[in-house]
Amino acid sequence: MRLSPVLSQIKGVVSNTLQKSSWKSPRVIGALSLTLILTGGLTYYLSTTTSAAAMMINGQQVGLVRNVNSGVELVESTLKNYGQPFGLIAKTTDQITYEKIRVDSSVYQASALNEKALDDKLRLYLEGYKLEAEGSVIAILPTKEASEKVLKDYEAYYVKPSPENKVTSVNFEETINIEVAEVQPDQIKQVDQAFKLLVDGKVRTQDYTVQPNDSWWLIARKNNMMTKEVLAGNPGATEDTKLKPGQIIKLVDTTPYLTVVSQGTYSGPETIPYDVVTKADSSLGVGKTKVLVPGSNGSKLVTYSYVQKNGLDVTKQVIDEKITQAPVNQVIAKGPNSRPVTIASASGSAVSRGDSGSSIVDRALSLQGTPYVFGGTTRSGFDCSGFVKYVYAGSGISLPRTSFAQFASGVSVSRNHLSPGDLVFFSTYAPGASHVGIYIGGARFIHASNPNSDVKISSLGESFYSSRYLGARRY
Repeated sequence: MRLSPVLSQIKGVVSNTLQKSSWKSPRVIGALSLTLILTGGLTYYLSTTTSAAAMMINGQQVGLVRNVNSGVELVESTLKNYGQPFGLIAKTTDQITYEKIRVDSSVYQASALNEKALDDKLRLYLEGYKLEAEGSVIAILPTKEASEKVLKDYEAYYVKPSPENKVTSVNFEETINIEVAEVQPDQIKQVDQAFKLLVDGKVRTQDYTVQPNDSWWLIARKNNMMTKEVLAGNPGATEDTKLKPGQIIKLVDTTPYLTVVSQGTYSGPETIPYDVVTKADSSLGVGKTKVLVPGSNGSKLVTYSYVQKNGLDVTKQVIDEKITQAPVNQVIAKGPNSRPVTIASASGSAVSRGDSGSSIVDRALSLQGTPYVFGGTTRSGFDCSGFVKYVYAGSGISLPRTSFAQFASGVSVSRNHLSPGDLVFFSTYAPGASHVGIYIGGARFIHASNPNSDVKISSLGESFYSSRYLGARRY
């Protein structure tokens, strides 16, 4: 058995003493007695203590481990488990050192470190990646690849290439930056969480104090919001809910964190609505009609170039049209009108509009719920100008294809003299008449709104449209 250094030293002293003195001498007897005492004490000490290593963090002892190797393994396990939910290994800025010691077994048991205890003592952090737009942090992802995937998923949410829709470029309007950062686990979002955050947009809530004579509509207009948006921020409220001066309500609006700008061309078939030619026939009764020649729609292949922001058209221009089938005009014989209405035509000459306004409105209302389709001019889907062109064609009125061209023709009508069937124009995603609808009376109009909404009825009083109203035309 190998002796400890202390015992070896004692053995050497005793051996020297025995060699120089008689074993009966007091000196020898004393040395032997001391050896027995020390050996017994050391044996007791070794049997009642255990070897250990004191872990020191930044110079301060925080606990005990079995040995240096077990301490290193404990630290590595703590770092790994801390970052495990994100597939990362945590890091620490702490300085960790060890000091070998022997301690009473009970002391070791009381001071032994485990992973939870060490987790509370170390200053741990993860290396995440900040996704920034214009210098503002949107979300923190666990890896750079995760950040890039969120951006790709967000692009794909708005940009959907197809054989008909050839996308030539996609980019973000904002300056995007991805950089590493020291963060805590509760700051990190997974890819699906960050994607939902982008899609939902930036929500801002503020208090608004109701003023005398305020209404839900007026509050919406003051804050460039829609009435339904103001109501949505105040659950339980309706347009009939009474407001009191001094009352505090919530205004909640949403703006996108990022804007996806896409460019490309879209090609697809479009229906060419047939025109209706009406011929007066006094032999027919008042308001009676008779179809002389049935009409049939034509078709054409149209190619547009476009620029979109988050899926909404900013600019759209026809670059090619090929007629694949010419339309056949419908010829109708019509008896005299009971209440003719005379209006000015685009050329300035007087024409009889008759009851076309009500028939236009009836036809438009029958199309509520039809999906919005980019470039659409049929019942399978419309864009705004395709919708009004289709509706008007049913009354024998041929309109230009785009809202800009529609606004450039027809007769100007003041807002105070709108009649059902008139076209109302707005400057929305681009300067000029970039949106059009059909006035139906009661300060309301029907229109193919946008890709996120079907053909629907809106109010001219809604702040979004009131602030963007451009004018009206009559045909």
